[in-house]
Amino acid sequence: MTLKEANYEVEKLNNELDRLLNEKEILESSIGIKSIDIKKENTDGGKRVDKILEYVSIKEIKDLDRKILLNQEKIENFMNWIEKELRILKKYSKIEQLIVYYKENNPKNYTWANISRIVNYSIPQCKRIYKKYKNKRFFENDTI
Repeated sequence: MTLKEANYEVEKLNNELDRLLNEKEILESSIGIKSIDIKKENTDGGKRVDKILEYVSIKEIKDLDRKILLNQEKIENFMNWIEKELRILKKYSKIEQLIVYYKENNPKNYTWANISRIVNYSIPQCKRIYKKYKNKRFFENDTI
């Protein structure tokens, strides 16, 4: 997975999270959750309430809460991965970072010949640098 794909996934998960939060808000407003303090609760004289419908709505809210929590954990996981990838990338020189950037972000538009022309390195040298980056996934003296 590239950094661009990870950022796209984070944006997609954020959109999904917004949708779930809006759906939860709509459900909560439809069942009219009462206050917890008994003194402040007003009674609805003669108003009939469908208890099964309220139960189903509350169950749907709990399911939405579970989905929201799972979505937030996925976002956090992707953000941690992106942060670690950026730490790895910081260990390289500016030219090496440029090679990785061009290859990761637009592999169709930037061929090895284009990248080697931009950074003034040979094609095999650019490939070696990129291969070194792809194989180096663990930190050597870093604490996470």
